[in-house]
Amino acid sequence: MILPTKHVSVRNSIIGAGAAILHTLNSPQTVTGLWNNVRTSPEVGFYQRFVLTLDFLFVIDAIELTDGLIMRTNR
Repeated sequence: MILPTKHVSVRNSIIGAGAAILHTLNSPQTVTGLWNNVRTSPEVGFYQRFVLTLDFLFVIDAIELTDGLIMRTNR
């Protein structure tokens, strides 16, 4: 689920995983480097969820990819 509900906690939602990734993304990182930094986070959990969360963050314009590095947007 993207949003938390009565039955889905923030920790198990894509929003929660996105918050964990954005919290870790203080400087531009490669996909592999970012995965290595968040892979033990319970919000992210597994690689497929990580990629889905990156897609979500890109769609809402929270991150961008420049020269192979993922970084937070300043918008």
